[in-house]
Amino acid sequence: MTLLTPEVRAILDGLREFGGDYTTARTMPAAVYTSEEFYEFEKEAIFAREWLCLGHVSQVPEGGDYFTITVGDEPLIVARDRAGEIRVMSAICQHRAYPVVEPGAKGSTKQFRCSYHYWAYGLDGRLVAAPEMTRTCPIAELRAETRLPQLKVEIWHGMIFANMDPDAAPLAPRLAKLAPEMEAYDVANLTAINHLEYPDQPWNWKGMHENALEPYHTSFVHMGYHDVAPASMAEFVEWDDADGQIMHPTNYRWIDAGFNPTGKSVLPILPGLDEKRRSRIMFASVLPTVFFALSPDQVFYFLITPESAGRMTLRMAWLFPESSLKAPGFDWAFEMQNAVNAVINDQDITTNTRMQGGQRSRYAKRGRYSWQESTLPQMNRWLTLRYQAYADSLAERAG
Repeated sequence: MTLLTPEVRAILDGLREFGGDYTTARTMPAAVYTSEEFYEFEKEAIFAREWLCLGHVSQVPEGGDYFTITVGDEPLIVARDRAGEIRVMSAICQHRAYPVVEPGAKGSTKQFRCSYHYWAYGLDGRLVAAPEMTRTCPIAELRAETRLPQLKVEIWHGMIFANMDPDAAPLAPRLAKLAPEMEAYDVANLTAINHLEYPDQPWNWKGMHENALEPYHTSFVHMGYHDVAPASMAEFVEWDDADGQIMHPTNYRWIDAGFNPTGKSVLPILPGLDEKRRSRIMFASVLPTVFFALSPDQVFYFLITPESAGRMTLRMAWLFPESSLKAPGFDWAFEMQNAVNAVINDQDITTNTRMQGGQRSRYAKRGRYSWQESTLPQMNRWLTLRYQAYADSLAERAG
Protein backbone atom coordinates (compact mmCIF):
# COMPACT_ATOMS: atom_id res chain seq x y z
CA MET A 1 0.00 0.00 0.00
CA THR A 2 1.26 3.47 -0.90
CA LEU A 3 0.82 5.59 2.23
CA LEU A 4 2.26 8.84 0.87
CA THR A 5 -0.61 9.48 -1.52
CA PRO A 6 -1.14 12.91 -3.09
CA GLU A 7 -3.89 13.55 -0.53
CA VAL A 8 -1.61 12.69 2.38
CA ARG A 9 1.21 14.83 0.95
CA ALA A 10 -1.14 17.79 0.62
CA ILE A 11 -2.24 17.43 4.25
CA LEU A 12 1.36 17.19 5.45
CA ASP A 13 2.28 20.28 3.47
CA GLY A 14 -0.55 22.14 5.22
CA LEU A 15 0.78 21.16 8.64
CA ARG A 16 3.97 23.14 8.05
CA GLU A 17 1.99 26.39 8.23
CA PHE A 18 0.83 28.21 11.34
CA GLY A 19 3.05 26.71 14.04
CA GLY A 20 4.02 28.21 17.38
CA ASP A 21 2.05 28.90 20.53
CA TYR A 22 -1.60 29.91 20.83
CA THR A 23 -0.87 33.43 19.56
CA THR A 24 0.36 32.25 16.14
CA ALA A 25 -0.84 28.65 15.74
CA ARG A 26 -3.91 27.60 13.80
CA THR A 27 -6.13 24.57 14.21
CA MET A 28 -5.25 21.43 12.29
CA PRO A 29 -6.63 21.02 8.75
CA ALA A 30 -10.04 19.35 8.80
CA ALA A 31 -8.72 16.48 6.70
CA VAL A 32 -6.57 15.15 9.56
CA TYR A 33 -9.87 14.25 11.25
CA THR A 34 -11.83 13.03 8.22
CA SER A 35 -9.50 11.55 5.58
CA GLU A 36 -9.34 7.76 5.52
CA GLU A 37 -6.13 7.97 3.48
CA PHE A 38 -4.55 10.08 6.17
CA TYR A 39 -5.79 7.66 8.84
CA GLU A 40 -4.01 4.79 7.05
CA PHE A 41 -0.82 6.87 7.10
CA GLU A 42 -1.40 7.80 10.74
CA LYS A 43 -1.77 4.18 11.85
CA GLU A 44 1.83 3.57 10.80
CA ALA A 45 3.23 6.98 11.71
CA ILE A 46 1.74 7.04 15.23
CA PHE A 47 0.14 3.82 16.42
CA ALA A 48 2.79 1.43 15.06
CA ARG A 49 5.67 3.50 16.50
CA GLU A 50 4.53 5.19 19.69
CA TRP A 51 3.97 3.88 23.21
CA LEU A 52 0.34 2.78 23.63
CA CYS A 53 -1.19 2.81 27.09
CA LEU A 54 -3.42 -0.25 27.39
CA GLY A 55 -4.49 -0.31 31.05
CA HIS A 56 -3.35 -0.61 34.66
CA VAL A 57 -1.43 -3.41 36.38
CA SER A 58 -4.32 -3.98 38.80
CA GLN A 59 -6.28 -5.48 35.90
CA VAL A 60 -3.89 -8.48 35.82
CA PRO A 61 -2.93 -9.00 39.48
CA GLU A 62 -2.15 -12.75 39.30
CA GLY A 63 -0.32 -15.10 36.95
CA GLY A 64 -2.75 -16.23 34.26
CA ASP A 65 -4.84 -13.03 34.40
CA TYR A 66 -5.40 -11.33 31.07
CA PHE A 67 -7.54 -8.86 29.16
CA THR A 68 -7.86 -7.91 25.52
CA ILE A 69 -7.88 -4.57 23.73
CA THR A 70 -7.92 -3.63 20.05
CA VAL A 71 -5.92 -0.67 18.74
CA GLY A 72 -6.76 0.12 15.13
CA ASP A 73 -6.58 -3.19 13.29
CA GLU A 74 -4.53 -4.91 15.98
CA PRO A 75 -6.26 -7.13 18.57
CA LEU A 76 -3.91 -7.44 21.54
CA ILE A 77 -3.67 -9.59 24.67
CA VAL A 78 -2.33 -8.16 27.92
CA ALA A 79 -1.38 -11.04 30.22
CA ARG A 80 0.62 -11.73 33.35
CA ASP A 81 2.61 -14.94 32.98
CA ARG A 82 3.34 -17.43 35.75
CA ALA A 83 6.65 -15.69 36.54
CA GLY A 84 4.77 -12.45 37.18
CA GLU A 85 5.88 -10.64 34.02
CA ILE A 86 3.29 -8.60 32.14
CA ARG A 87 3.32 -9.33 28.43
CA VAL A 88 1.54 -7.73 25.51
CA MET A 89 1.16 -9.85 22.40
CA SER A 90 -0.83 -10.07 19.23
CA ALA A 91 -4.04 -12.06 19.50
CA ILE A 92 -3.61 -13.36 15.94
CA CYS A 93 -2.96 -17.09 15.55
CA GLN A 94 0.19 -17.68 13.51
CA HIS A 95 -1.48 -20.47 11.54
CA ARG A 96 -4.27 -18.79 9.54
CA ALA A 97 -4.69 -15.38 11.28
CA TYR A 98 -7.77 -16.35 13.29
CA PRO A 99 -7.93 -14.49 16.64
CA VAL A 100 -7.12 -16.74 19.59
CA VAL A 101 -9.46 -14.80 21.91
CA GLU A 102 -12.84 -13.15 21.50
CA PRO A 103 -12.94 -9.34 21.41
CA GLY A 104 -13.31 -7.97 24.93
CA ALA A 105 -12.35 -11.27 26.57
CA LYS A 106 -10.74 -11.17 30.02
CA GLY A 107 -10.24 -13.45 32.99
CA SER A 108 -7.70 -16.09 33.97
CA THR A 109 -6.33 -18.88 31.81
CA LYS A 110 -3.45 -21.29 31.35
CA GLN A 111 -3.28 -20.85 27.59
CA PHE A 112 -4.87 -19.13 24.60
CA ARG A 113 -6.50 -21.56 22.19
CA CYS A 114 -7.57 -20.69 18.65
CA SER A 115 -11.11 -22.03 18.22
CA TYR A 116 -10.65 -22.50 14.47
CA HIS A 117 -8.01 -25.27 14.44
CA TYR A 118 -7.18 -25.53 18.14
CA TRP A 119 -3.63 -24.26 18.00
CA ALA A 120 -2.77 -23.23 21.55
CA TYR A 121 -0.29 -20.73 23.00
CA GLY A 122 1.09 -20.29 26.51
CA LEU A 123 0.93 -17.13 28.60
CA ASP A 124 4.31 -16.16 27.10
CA GLY A 125 2.92 -16.57 23.57
CA ARG A 126 4.89 -19.70 22.76
CA LEU A 127 3.16 -22.43 20.78
CA VAL A 128 1.92 -25.23 23.01
CA ALA A 129 -0.18 -27.39 20.72
CA ALA A 130 -0.99 -27.73 17.01
CA PRO A 131 -3.23 -30.73 16.22
CA GLU A 132 -2.58 -32.82 13.09
CA MET A 133 0.62 -31.00 12.15
CA THR A 134 3.21 -33.76 12.66
CA ARG A 135 2.91 -34.92 9.03
CA THR A 136 4.04 -31.44 8.02
CA CYS A 137 6.99 -31.18 10.39
CA PRO A 138 8.03 -32.27 13.92
CA ILE A 139 6.14 -30.37 16.59
CA ALA A 140 9.44 -29.22 18.10
CA GLU A 141 10.33 -27.54 14.80
CA LEU A 142 6.92 -25.83 14.65
CA ARG A 143 7.25 -24.64 18.24
CA ALA A 144 10.69 -23.24 17.55
CA GLU A 145 9.42 -21.04 14.73
CA THR A 146 5.94 -20.12 16.03
CA ARG A 147 4.99 -17.63 18.70
CA LEU A 148 2.37 -14.94 19.11
CA PRO A 149 4.16 -11.69 18.15
CA GLN A 150 5.38 -9.83 21.22
CA LEU A 151 5.23 -6.05 21.75
CA LYS A 152 7.81 -4.12 23.69
CA VAL A 153 6.43 -3.40 27.19
CA GLU A 154 7.13 -0.69 29.74
CA ILE A 155 5.31 -0.36 33.06
CA TRP A 156 5.22 3.30 34.03
CA HIS A 157 3.75 4.17 37.45
CA GLY A 158 1.47 1.15 37.20
CA MET A 159 0.23 1.93 33.70
CA ILE A 160 0.88 -0.72 31.05
CA PHE A 161 2.44 0.67 27.88
CA ALA A 162 3.36 -1.32 24.78
CA ASN A 163 5.05 -0.48 21.51
CA MET A 164 4.90 -2.33 18.20
CA ASP A 165 8.35 -1.01 17.31
CA PRO A 166 10.98 -3.31 18.88
CA ASP A 167 13.57 -0.53 18.56
CA ALA A 168 11.47 2.14 20.27
CA ALA A 169 13.31 4.40 22.70
CA PRO A 170 12.29 4.09 26.38
CA LEU A 171 9.11 5.90 27.39
CA ALA A 172 9.92 7.14 30.91
CA PRO A 173 12.51 9.82 29.96
CA ARG A 174 9.88 11.55 27.82
CA LEU A 175 7.45 11.85 30.72
CA ALA A 176 9.67 13.51 33.31
CA LYS A 177 7.25 16.41 33.84
CA LEU A 178 4.29 14.15 34.51
CA ALA A 179 6.16 11.60 36.65
CA PRO A 180 6.05 13.67 39.91
CA GLU A 181 2.26 13.85 39.64
CA MET A 182 1.91 10.10 39.11
CA GLU A 183 4.22 9.50 42.06
CA ALA A 184 2.38 11.94 44.34
CA TYR A 185 -0.92 10.20 43.62
CA ASP A 186 0.77 6.78 44.00
CA VAL A 187 -0.86 5.62 40.77
CA ALA A 188 1.25 2.46 40.67
CA ASN A 189 -0.43 1.16 43.83
CA LEU A 190 -4.02 2.19 43.11
CA THR A 191 -6.74 -0.19 41.95
CA ALA A 192 -8.71 0.32 38.74
CA ILE A 193 -12.50 -0.05 39.05
CA ASN A 194 -15.70 0.58 37.10
CA HIS A 195 -14.32 -0.13 33.64
CA LEU A 196 -16.66 1.26 30.98
CA GLU A 197 -16.41 0.84 27.22
CA TYR A 198 -18.05 2.89 24.47
CA PRO A 199 -17.23 1.42 21.03
CA ASP A 200 -18.05 2.98 17.69
CA GLN A 201 -18.04 6.60 18.82
CA PRO A 202 -18.50 8.80 15.73
CA TRP A 203 -15.47 11.07 15.91
CA ASN A 204 -11.72 11.08 15.33
CA TRP A 205 -9.44 9.96 18.16
CA LYS A 206 -7.54 13.27 18.16
CA GLY A 207 -10.74 15.20 18.81
CA MET A 208 -11.19 13.22 22.03
CA HIS A 209 -7.78 14.32 23.32
CA GLU A 210 -8.34 17.90 22.24
CA ASN A 211 -11.65 18.16 24.05
CA ALA A 212 -10.19 16.57 27.18
CA LEU A 213 -7.06 18.74 27.20
CA GLU A 214 -8.46 22.25 26.68
CA PRO A 215 -10.37 24.03 29.46
CA TYR A 216 -11.86 26.71 27.17
CA HIS A 217 -15.08 24.76 26.51
CA THR A 218 -15.73 23.88 30.15
CA SER A 219 -17.18 27.31 30.93
CA PHE A 220 -19.86 26.75 28.30
CA VAL A 221 -20.43 23.05 27.58
CA HIS A 222 -20.16 22.10 31.28
CA MET A 223 -21.64 25.28 32.76
CA GLY A 224 -22.78 24.59 36.31
CA TYR A 225 -20.90 21.27 36.48
CA HIS A 226 -17.31 22.50 36.11
CA ASP A 227 -17.62 25.77 38.02
CA VAL A 228 -15.42 24.66 40.94
CA ALA A 229 -12.52 24.51 38.43
CA PRO A 230 -13.18 27.43 36.06
CA ALA A 231 -11.21 27.81 32.85
CA SER A 232 -10.08 31.24 34.04
CA MET A 233 -8.05 29.45 36.75
CA ALA A 234 -6.26 27.11 34.32
CA GLU A 235 -2.48 27.11 34.10
CA PHE A 236 -0.25 25.73 31.36
CA VAL A 237 3.00 23.80 31.50
CA GLU A 238 5.92 24.80 29.30
CA TRP A 239 6.47 22.19 26.59
CA ASP A 240 9.34 21.27 24.30
CA ASP A 241 9.89 18.76 21.51
CA ALA A 242 11.39 16.15 23.86
CA ASP A 243 8.21 15.97 25.95
CA GLY A 244 5.95 12.96 25.65
CA GLN A 245 3.13 14.36 27.78
CA ILE A 246 0.81 17.31 27.26
CA MET A 247 -0.56 18.55 30.58
CA HIS A 248 -2.10 21.43 32.46
CA PRO A 249 -3.60 21.99 35.90
CA THR A 250 -6.80 23.89 36.60
CA ASN A 251 -7.00 25.36 40.09
CA TYR A 252 -10.06 24.89 42.27
CA ARG A 253 -11.96 27.73 43.88
CA TRP A 254 -11.28 26.02 47.23
CA ILE A 255 -9.36 23.08 48.61
CA ASP A 256 -10.73 19.54 48.17
CA ALA A 257 -13.32 20.61 45.62
CA GLY A 258 -15.45 18.07 43.78
CA PHE A 259 -17.52 17.98 40.60
CA ASN A 260 -20.87 17.37 42.28
CA PRO A 261 -23.73 19.47 43.73
CA THR A 262 -21.90 19.93 47.06
CA GLY A 263 -18.82 21.40 45.37
CA LYS A 264 -16.68 19.32 47.73
CA SER A 265 -15.10 15.89 47.43
CA VAL A 266 -17.54 13.23 48.61
CA LEU A 267 -14.90 10.49 48.38
CA PRO A 268 -11.90 10.16 50.74
CA ILE A 269 -8.96 12.43 49.95
CA LEU A 270 -6.02 10.39 48.63
CA PRO A 271 -3.30 9.87 51.25
CA GLY A 272 -0.20 12.01 51.21
CA LEU A 273 -1.31 14.81 48.88
CA ASP A 274 0.07 18.26 49.62
CA GLU A 275 -2.10 21.38 49.73
CA LYS A 276 -1.14 22.35 46.17
CA ARG A 277 -2.49 19.10 44.73
CA ARG A 278 -5.58 19.23 46.94
CA SER A 279 -6.32 22.63 45.41
CA ARG A 280 -6.32 21.67 41.72
CA ILE A 281 -7.02 19.00 39.15
CA MET A 282 -4.26 17.93 36.76
CA PHE A 283 -5.18 16.97 33.20
CA ALA A 284 -2.64 15.10 31.05
CA SER A 285 -2.47 13.15 27.81
CA VAL A 286 0.23 10.68 26.88
CA LEU A 287 -0.56 10.43 23.20
CA PRO A 288 -1.87 8.57 21.43
CA THR A 289 -4.04 6.42 23.72
CA VAL A 290 -4.38 7.76 27.27
CA PHE A 291 -5.71 10.83 29.05
CA PHE A 292 -5.53 11.29 32.86
CA ALA A 293 -7.38 13.47 35.32
CA LEU A 294 -5.70 13.50 38.75
CA SER A 295 -7.82 15.05 41.50
CA PRO A 296 -7.68 15.05 45.31
CA ASP A 297 -10.05 12.10 45.73
CA GLN A 298 -9.52 9.99 42.60
CA VAL A 299 -7.51 9.37 39.46
CA PHE A 300 -9.49 8.89 36.29
CA TYR A 301 -8.35 7.87 32.84
CA PHE A 302 -9.63 7.52 29.29
CA LEU A 303 -8.20 4.97 26.87
CA ILE A 304 -8.70 6.25 23.33
CA THR A 305 -8.29 3.80 20.42
CA PRO A 306 -9.12 4.45 16.76
CA GLU A 307 -11.37 2.41 14.52
CA SER A 308 -11.23 4.65 11.44
CA ALA A 309 -10.81 8.33 10.61
CA GLY A 310 -14.27 9.04 12.00
CA ARG A 311 -14.74 6.27 14.59
CA MET A 312 -13.08 5.38 17.88
CA THR A 313 -13.55 3.37 21.06
CA LEU A 314 -13.57 5.15 24.40
CA ARG A 315 -12.75 3.24 27.58
CA MET A 316 -12.86 4.68 31.09
CA ALA A 317 -11.70 3.57 34.52
CA TRP A 318 -11.20 5.08 37.96
CA LEU A 319 -8.23 4.46 40.27
CA PHE A 320 -8.42 4.44 44.07
CA PRO A 321 -6.31 3.24 46.99
CA GLU A 322 -7.59 0.29 48.99
CA SER A 323 -8.26 2.65 51.91
CA SER A 324 -10.84 4.50 49.81
CA LEU A 325 -12.44 1.34 48.47
CA LYS A 326 -12.90 0.06 52.05
CA ALA A 327 -14.13 3.37 53.49
CA PRO A 328 -17.71 3.40 54.86
CA GLY A 329 -20.15 4.68 52.28
CA PHE A 330 -17.70 4.49 49.39
CA ASP A 331 -20.11 2.74 47.01
CA TRP A 332 -22.86 5.26 47.70
CA ALA A 333 -20.53 8.24 47.30
CA PHE A 334 -19.01 6.81 44.11
CA GLU A 335 -22.46 6.25 42.63
CA MET A 336 -23.40 9.85 43.46
CA GLN A 337 -20.20 11.18 41.89
CA ASN A 338 -20.67 9.07 38.79
CA ALA A 339 -24.14 10.49 38.22
CA VAL A 340 -22.43 13.84 37.62
CA ASN A 341 -19.62 12.22 35.63
CA ALA A 342 -22.23 10.68 33.33
CA VAL A 343 -23.78 14.07 32.59
CA ILE A 344 -20.38 15.60 31.79
CA ASN A 345 -19.50 12.62 29.61
CA ASP A 346 -22.80 12.89 27.72
CA GLN A 347 -22.11 16.58 27.11
CA ASP A 348 -18.68 15.73 25.70
CA ILE A 349 -20.09 12.95 23.51
CA THR A 350 -22.54 15.42 21.97
CA THR A 351 -19.78 18.00 21.52
CA ASN A 352 -17.32 15.59 19.88
CA THR A 353 -19.99 14.17 17.57
CA ARG A 354 -21.02 17.62 16.37
CA MET A 355 -17.39 18.70 15.97
CA GLN A 356 -16.64 15.71 13.74
CA GLY A 357 -19.64 16.57 11.59
CA GLY A 358 -18.45 20.14 11.31
CA GLN A 359 -15.01 19.02 10.14
CA ARG A 360 -16.62 17.56 7.03
CA SER A 361 -17.99 20.94 5.96
CA ARG A 362 -16.37 22.72 3.04
CA TYR A 363 -16.46 25.83 5.22
CA ALA A 364 -14.39 24.39 8.07
CA LYS A 365 -11.39 26.72 8.40
CA ARG A 366 -8.16 26.71 10.37
CA GLY A 367 -9.16 28.90 13.28
CA ARG A 368 -7.22 30.82 15.93
CA TYR A 369 -6.71 29.54 19.49
CA SER A 370 -7.60 31.08 22.86
CA TRP A 371 -5.00 31.17 25.64
CA GLN A 372 -7.24 28.61 27.33
CA GLU A 373 -6.38 26.21 24.49
CA SER A 374 -2.61 26.45 24.96
CA THR A 375 -2.33 22.65 25.12
CA LEU A 376 -3.60 22.22 21.57
CA PRO A 377 -0.68 23.80 19.68
CA GLN A 378 1.52 21.56 21.83
CA MET A 379 -0.46 18.53 20.74
CA ASN A 380 -0.31 19.63 17.12
CA ARG A 381 3.47 19.95 17.37
CA TRP A 382 3.78 16.47 18.92
CA LEU A 383 1.77 15.00 16.06
CA THR A 384 3.44 16.96 13.28
CA LEU A 385 6.93 15.92 14.37
CA ARG A 386 5.94 12.27 14.12
CA TYR A 387 4.02 12.60 10.89
CA GLN A 388 6.95 14.32 9.24
CA ALA A 389 9.54 11.86 10.58
CA TYR A 390 7.57 8.93 9.19
CA ALA A 391 6.96 10.67 5.87
CA ASP A 392 10.71 11.33 5.61
CA SER A 393 11.48 7.67 6.30
CA LEU A 394 9.07 6.59 3.56
CA ALA A 395 10.64 9.03 1.12
CA GLU A 396 14.13 7.76 1.93
CA ARG A 397 12.99 4.17 1.46
CA ALA A 398 11.51 5.01 -1.91
CA GLY A 399 14.83 6.54 -2.92
